[in-house]
Parts: sequence; structure tokens; C-alpha cells
Amino acid sequence: MKLRSVLTSALAAGVMMTATSVSAANLKVLASWNKNIWPTYVVLDTFVKNVAKVGGDKVNLRISGPEVVPPFEQLQPVKSGVFDILFTHGVYHVGSKGLAAIADAMTADPVGKRSSGVWDSLDKFYQKTHSLKLLAISPSSTAGYHIFLKDPIKGGSWDGRKIRGTQTYHGVIKLFGGEPVVMPGSQVYSALEKGVVDGAAWPAAGMLSMKHFEVAKYKVRPTFGTSTLPILMNMNSWKKLNAEEKGILLQAGEMTELQMPWIGDELQAQEDAKLAKLGVKITQIPADKVAAMKKAFSDSLWALGEKCCGDDAKKMRDLAKKAGISP
Repeated sequence: MKLRSVLTSALAAGVMMTATSVSAANLKVLASWNKNIWPTYVVLDTFVKNVAKVGGDKVNLRISGPEVVPPFEQLQPVKSGVFDILFTHGVYHVGSKGLAAIADAMTADPVGKRSSGVWDSLDKFYQKTHSLKLLAISPSSTAGYHIFLKDPIKGGSWDGRKIRGTQTYHGVIKLFGGEPVVMPGSQVYSALEKGVVDGAAWPAAGMLSMKHFEVAKYKVRPTFGTSTLPILMNMNSWKKLNAEEKGILLQAGEMTELQMPWIGDELQAQEDAKLAKLGVKITQIPADKVAAMKKAFSDSLWALGEKCCGDDAKKMRDLAKKAGISP
């Protein structure tokens, strides 16, 4: 009888372990970048690690990158449920009401975004407009964006030069007399090498991993804006999770937001030191034009937000301005 009791207990434990394994949430993540763009991808990597820290193996994430679905086409397969979670940038989908792009006009302060109501407003917008649940809206660092050039600034401007940049950069590029050129990030290196463009706008960290320093030896300082990346989840997938699994994802998202300014700034410092050794030099925006540069970036982003999303963007700007996290 005693042996039977032991066997029964062992069998019951085995059934419980199997049930736990089967009931674990297995979610498919679609990412707009691979690990070779580490200063950006590190946000997702931090989120994945936080999910494991908070939930152990209760939530499992399987990641696919842009080789499966190109970045500008990733919104729809997540909305339709082919993938459960999307790690991206709002500007990639601004034509499809990608309101998250406007977060780049705010400071990197994650607490400010939550306490101001911006986070909740963005969450409600994506649920209403795209049937997507916001899990995180995380800065990649406090440094934001910059321009890098083949030749230094002259006379306080880059007048007449062709500068690669998505729509979010156009205000800054035009402010100093440049001509914006839109092209995929994968083409920037060859375009600089062949003289198709004279510079490019990019996240402040990334010249090293993309080897842009080989074809452009000047980085413009100071930086501007904040590179802010949403992690979004299909609402049907979200509703299938139990309360504990939902809590794991939300806690991991908030942890990621809080950690990334420090993680990202450390990566930025490491990259800057390495670039200096590789001969990359700083070319400076005149001090009396810095405020105008930062305002041009912010204004162009908010204008883009209002064009795509109307009153929702205006309301969000009011919240951000009231909290002091955006001009």
C-alpha cells in the first residue's frame, strides 16, 4: 500500500508538471531588427530577460525578425494574429496610424509617460485603432538621434547636402539646408560609399554595428529627441492569457522601460569611445541653433502625429506638455 501511495503521488506530480508545461503561454514575437542592430535590439532582449525573471517558464517567447516579414509590413500580421507580439518603431507604420512615433518627441523619462497619462492614452489608442495591447513604450537610451556626415559642418549648416532620413528627421535636415532622401537603412552604407547621399540620420548608437564609420567620419552633436520603441500584443492573444501571464508581461514591460535609459547610455558611451579610436570626429551644431534643432524635431513629429491620428495626437501632446516631457 505504501508503494502504491508513493507511485500514485509520483504520477500525480508528473501529471502536474506536464500540465504546467502544456499550459505555459507560448508567444510568437515579430521584431523589426535583428541582433546585428544591437543598440536597438537590446530593448527586446531586455524585455525577454525580464519576462524570464518575473515568470520563469510560464511565458515563452519565440522571436522572428525582418528576414521573415519586412519592418514596414509587420503591423498587419500581428493584428491578424499570425504573430502575437510586435517589437517595432511607430514611424514604420505611421501611414497606418502609427501614433507611437510621437513618443520620440518626449524625453526618455518612463515614469513621466506613465504618470502623465500618455502611456494609458497610447494603450487605449492602439486597442481601439489596431486591436493591439501596449506592453511597453521603452526608450533605447537618453541620447536619441543624430546626423552623421562624410564632411564636417561648414558655416553652421549642411546646406545643399543630401541626408538620408525617414519622415521624423525631415524637420532637422531641412532646418540646416539639407535635402532629405528616404531609403531603407540597409542601403545607407552603399549610398554613402557611392556618394548618393552626403550623410544620414540615425539613432545615436549604431554607427559601429552598421559600420557607417567606414564611409562617414563625422558625427553631429548634440543629439536630439528620444528613440522610443513600442512592444505591442494582439488583443485576441492577450485575452487568451490568464491573469498571472498578463501580469508577467506588463511587469516585464515596465521593468524594461525603467532599465533601458541606463543600459542604453552605457552602450552609447562604449560606442563613442570605440568610434573615437577609429577616427570618427565630432562636428558641432552652433550653440545658438541647438534649441531650434530640438524644436524642429519635436514639431515635425507632432505634426506627423496629427496628420496620421488627429485629435488623439493633440490630446497626447497636451498631456506631455503639461507633464513637462515634451515642448
